[in-house]
Amino acid sequence: MSVLVLIIGLVLLGIISSDVLVTTLTLRGGGFLTNRLSSWMWHGATKWHRYNTNHRLLTTIGLFIVLGMAFLWYLMTWVAWSLIFNSFSEAIVNASDKTPASIWGRIYFTAYTITTLGRGDYLPQTTFWHLLTGLAAANGFFLVTLSIAYLFPVISAVIQKRSLATYISTLGGTGDEILTNAWNGKNFGNLDQHLINLAPLIVGLSEQHLAYPVLHYFHTRERSRCLPLSLAALDEALTLLQYAVPIEHRPDHASLIPVRRACSAFLKTLKSDYIEPENYEPNLIPLQLLRTKAIPTVSDHDFKQGTKHINKRRKLLLALVRNDGWSWDAVGSSLTTNRATSLDDETMIDSVILH
Repeated sequence: MSVLVLIIGLVLLGIISSDVLVTTLTLRGGGFLTNRLSSWMWHGATKWHRYNTNHRLLTTIGLFIVLGMAFLWYLMTWVAWSLIFNSFSEAIVNASDKTPASIWGRIYFTAYTITTLGRGDYLPQTTFWHLLTGLAAANGFFLVTLSIAYLFPVISAVIQKRSLATYISTLGGTGDEILTNAWNGKNFGNLDQHLINLAPLIVGLSEQHLAYPVLHYFHTRERSRCLPLSLAALDEALTLLQYAVPIEHRPDHASLIPVRRACSAFLKTLKSDYIEPENYEPNLIPLQLLRTKAIPTVSDHDFKQGTKHINKRRKLLLALVRNDGWSWDAVGSSLTTNRATSLDDETMIDSVILH
């Protein structure tokens, strides 16, 4: 029982309070402890996934991370206040006989104080400890409030994330399929209108990833609703439009560039905290897939030369896909996947394609 214990408790309380406030009330992403816990749980799940491919684990890990965050906040707060109330023997006494409470009695007192239950088995002594008890109760109240205020928008953001992924999948499951679906024999029809619609949705989701970093760890095993795959497919389609299709056949520049930059902003957001570029670049989509649909293209050589400067961008796309538990084949081209066919009329409504 000493001033040192009190100081340790106060420091620990400051650390966890800072983590909660940064995570819930700022746009800087999660606090240090929250980010470390989330990253540790996610990387552990993805490592297990690589040895035993089963998307069920990744599908549930987002929920476990959210619960783990709340558990960490409450546990650390409980430990911090327990140290504070255990620092001096006269701090807490039994309500019945006024004898000093035991260590476990103080831990119990701390638990019902920060949960605002107010059992009354133990009482604080002196004005100083009464004030600290009031602060502990207020701390617990705000912890509950901030947790709830943080978690509900996360659920809404997850819904928006999957909605955006499905929207992109309706255009096509891969980069070449997005273009071949839009091609009408002369141009890409109303694809430019879809690109205009997608730009603000992607920018909005990028900001949500900053505000709610746990959003990155919500996974779906349905490929048509998987945002990393949909975003990779869209970005590959934009690469084809910008470097493989002759300029006279491209959609309007004012629709193509904003969505391209929106994708860049999203990738930069994730790169700052979650992913690093892979060591190699995924294969480019074969232009023959476009030519078979009579879509005009540049030569293979010109396409390869024109995309040399975006190799880091495509390495980031590969990292985004792999970090979500998928291989590049799940989105590479229509030669390697039929990712969006589960949305077609010919597919049974209760059929879910996972591979």
